[in-house]
Amino acid sequence: MVTAIRNVKAVRDALHGGQLSVTDPATGYHRQMYARCTQGHAAAVYRVEKHGEEITEITMRCPLCGEQFVAPAERIILR
Repeated sequence: MVTAIRNVKAVRDALHGGQLSVTDPATGYHRQMYARCTQGHAAAVYRVEKHGEEITEITMRCPLCGEQFVAPAERIILR
């Protein structure tokens, strides 16, 4: 099982580089981004907005409740 982590700097660096995952330097595993909806469910990336190569906004969508929301880097979790 992969442990979920929060690493705002790694998320910001990835988004700046146009990436939706962060590579774990110890294992090489690509950690995907997700965020919790207001009901606490794991919501996946649904839509991205880019300016050039940089991802400037991520919209998440919960598969259980259907909530869509924009997630700032501080709210994103890596799994």
